Amino acid sequence: MSYKKGVKPDNSNTKKAADTKQKSVNTERKANGKFNPYILPLLFILGILPLIVRLKVVKTNMENFGFYSIADQTEDIFLYYKSIFFITVCSIMLILIIAQAFVHHRELKATRLFIPLAAYAFLAFLSAVFSDYASFSFTGIVDHFESVWVLLGYALCVYYAFLFVSETKDVEVLMSVFYLGTVLMLLIGLSQAFSQDIFRSGLGRWLLLPKKFYDNPDAQLKFEFPLGRVYLTLFNPNYVGSYVSLISPVFLMLAFAKKKVWLAVANIIVYIGLLLCILGSGSRAGFIGVAFSLILLLLIFNKKLIKYIPEALIVIVLIVGIVYTYNNYSNGQLLSRAKQAMEIEKTEYNLKAIETNDDNVVIHYLDHQLKLSVYVRDDGTVEVGALDENGKAVNENGELIYTVTPNPDSENTYDFTTTDERFSNISFQFTLFQGAPVLYVNIDRKNWTFIYDGTTYYYINLMGKAVKMNNAEYVEGLSNYGRAFSGRFFIWSRTLPLLKHYILLGSGPDTFTLTFPNDDYVAMYNGGYENILMTKPHNLYLQIAVQTGFLSLICFLAFYIWYFITSFKLYVRADRSKSIVMVGIGILCGTFGYMIGGIINDSMIVIAPLYWVLIGIGFAINSMIKRDNAFAVIETIEASETKQAKTVAKQADTADKQEEAVEQDETPSEAVNDSSDNTENIE
Repeated sequence: MSYKKGVKPDNSNTKKAADTKQKSVNTERKANGKFNPYILPLLFILGILPLIVRLKVVKTNMENFGFYSIADQTEDIFLYYKSIFFITVCSIMLILIIAQAFVHHRELKATRLFIPLAAYAFLAFLSAVFSDYASFSFTGIVDHFESVWVLLGYALCVYYAFLFVSETKDVEVLMSVFYLGTVLMLLIGLSQAFSQDIFRSGLGRWLLLPKKFYDNPDAQLKFEFPLGRVYLTLFNPNYVGSYVSLISPVFLMLAFAKKKVWLAVANIIVYIGLLLCILGSGSRAGFIGVAFSLILLLLIFNKKLIKYIPEALIVIVLIVGIVYTYNNYSNGQLLSRAKQAMEIEKTEYNLKAIETNDDNVVIHYLDHQLKLSVYVRDDGTVEVGALDENGKAVNENGELIYTVTPNPDSENTYDFTTTDERFSNISFQFTLFQGAPVLYVNIDRKNWTFIYDGTTYYYINLMGKAVKMNNAEYVEGLSNYGRAFSGRFFIWSRTLPLLKHYILLGSGPDTFTLTFPNDDYVAMYNGGYENILMTKPHNLYLQIAVQTGFLSLICFLAFYIWYFITSFKLYVRADRSKSIVMVGIGILCGTFGYMIGGIINDSMIVIAPLYWVLIGIGFAINSMIKRDNAFAVIETIEASETKQAKTVAKQADTADKQEEAVEQDETPSEAVNDSSDNTENIE
């Protein structure tokens, strides 16, 4: 290789490109060690929001619905204030994002991954706007309070975390506050697990009740769950399972990532405490979610898990020991609940349906129909009919329509019997109430009351309201096994037929209560929900499909699946010696466990904000890892180019020296030749 004298290879373009890349990376890397104030809203959601509990008397605005009580207000402890604070914090986030864009003129970064998330949020908003129950979609409904503003806040949390969490220090601060908030939750859970529920104490009364109730000795708190059942601050023990399956992998990974033994032990203690909360709650969703999160963890680590075998063995031994100990402590209830949850038995119901028509009440019993009617003539006599599906009389005297003359001096309650074996488990009677005939029917020892107003029949429900019977469409295959999974098959059997009505837009955020056939009184009775208002489908995906539309469900799934695939590919190859990578793995496994648990649980304001914020932090961590990898590549390129440049420069210097040496050797002969030439010229 030869070089022209004094000329060295030009690496300026390569170096300039590398400098540009490095400058770009350094712009993103604000490694100044200062606290990032923009993560304060995220700190609030991770550390404080789950702990908020306070009694609030709220308006129901549902007293006009036939299946709801006549009460126009109710009490809430766990949901209302969480919803209000979450919306407030999300509003602050939005203001900060706008300020960054228009005041500080900061370019708002984005990624294609947010396209399905934005589509989900947009469809949720449209669903609220065009809902038949728009007022509930925008304000939230009792026993839920997950309005459209909350759903939009979920999407905003993801983007906000992605935008403002940019350094490892940010993640460390977030995880530290998250740890402290979780420890406080654990203390509450352990107090409940060991029958020392803090909320049933004097301190709990002070925490939960506003002053006007606290000072009233007659104001008593009523707890739906027995002493010893863990429900934390999460409204229902079912959500303890979703909570634990979501966050426990994060602390498990933090334990593996900590180089200091005491920090690893502290995180292991939290992980074990969370598992105890699942055991105390009896939540099947928790068991399933944790199991699948651990399976995903094994797939990510693969053969490299060998490095963590001692820690893994310790965790396994502790889990087995805790399950065994708690099962003995609960007199075998733990395994009994698990076994009961797995039992799937076919159930046949004798009473199929009841119709309230204009001229009769039709009872569908087994494979037959019993048609009852009571009519008051103008002369005061009463016509009574009891016919089968073929129009044959089934009453004792065999008359199609027979007449009864009420006695004004008696209560005028008349019993009727039948000798027909098909209806041997049905008895009925009627009376007159303010001149209107009231029909009482006892079916398999269950009383049903109907009234005739002169034009049509009504059912008098448990709320004392006169309503028409509704026999909703259902999936027979699920309905026949309705008691499976704690009655979830029954709920799903009545929810699935609703989907065909909500392909593009749903019924509206927070309107499942109004959409589900709570007025199918026969089905609710058969399913064991006669005294219960169905406010959620106990399935995250059915909940989204019904409320915001099937299309929004596709967007939601596309968003998470995209995050899952990109994260899985990244962490399989990532350097696990970095704590931030371990946090990212924990978030991936936790959100996966939450999604699996979503098959038998749904979205609630008590947990969902944590899920969405962790997803956002997960995106931010992925971005940081990719950025650091790019920075490392640039440094490698620079080092290689620097080495190459030095080599070329050295070669150039050597060539220059050789050329100079040659010139020095040739100088004498050149001088002689010059003199001879001059001589010739003189001659």
